[in-house]
Amino acid sequence: MFKFFIVTFEVLALVMVLRTSFVQFWLSDIQSSAADWMLEMSMLIDNQQLEKLRAEISPHTQNLNGYQRDYLRQITDNKAALGSFNQFYCQNGDKNPYIYGASLHYVCSEIGRTGILKS
Repeated sequence: MFKFFIVTFEVLALVMVLRTSFVQFWLSDIQSSAADWMLEMSMLIDNQQLEKLRAEISPHTQNLNGYQRDYLRQITDNKAALGSFNQFYCQNGDKNPYIYGASLHYVCSEIGRTGILKS
């Protein structure tokens, strides 16, 4: 019976300590840090694939103007932008004001060849 009271007292003390504002702030900070770290780790593979695509198309796009290369860098910055570009300009055939002709065809074929949007 005495052990039951001791265990009950310990549990109540633990609950009271965990409900303090300092501990709540500390736990939320740890949760935020862990969530940021997990997000960064999940995006690491995507960023590596996008960097590889950027490296593969860069020798063939050296003849483009600076603003066109900046645009390519912007669309290969994340998978959402690349997917949107692929959907509008590669699959639907919309006119792109920055990249067109053989350059657009090459970029679209490299996106399809690498299969970066399938994963």
